[in-house]
Amino acid sequence: MATREATGETPLDTGGKAFELLNNARKSWIYTYIRYHPATTVHEIVESLDLPQRTVYDYVDELEAAGFIEQSNDGRPAEYTAHDIELRLVDDNTERWITPELVEAVARRTRDDDIDTYVDRHGLDGLAVALEYAREYIDGSVTHHIMAREQDLSPLEAGIMLDALRPVVED
Repeated sequence: MATREATGETPLDTGGKAFELLNNARKSWIYTYIRYHPATTVHEIVESLDLPQRTVYDYVDELEAAGFIEQSNDGRPAEYTAHDIELRLVDDNTERWITPELVEAVARRTRDDDIDTYVDRHGLDGLAVALEYAREYIDGSVTHHIMAREQDLSPLEAGIMLDALRPVVED
């Protein structure tokens, strides 16, 4: 079952390049887009995500410098491919995984008010826990009532989050 505690003691919002990615929903979208569209160009990202070209270039450079993506060809225009991210953060008895799915959930903040509100209320650690519940919800081992009870949420809020995270888990 999912790690049950979502506390401020697990600092998913501080430190390191992976954490910078988690704190920037636009950068997370670019990483996620490249992950789903290997050998994509900056122009394709600009067009598909409707972001300013300068922003995309800056974020692609930062993602490449951090080792999250790499140029996958030698020509122009440059094409990029994403590397999978799988980092484990352990703080006392609490363990969190930074995965492409968590990055995608962060990215969805820009387009899903429910996820954005949830992160505002419960932080990135709360989102990581909700994502663990969403995996179990999809496989049928938990319900929104179980998540609500264990995370001290209303059943409505738990259900909304599980539904909002469904595409992340199912894709």
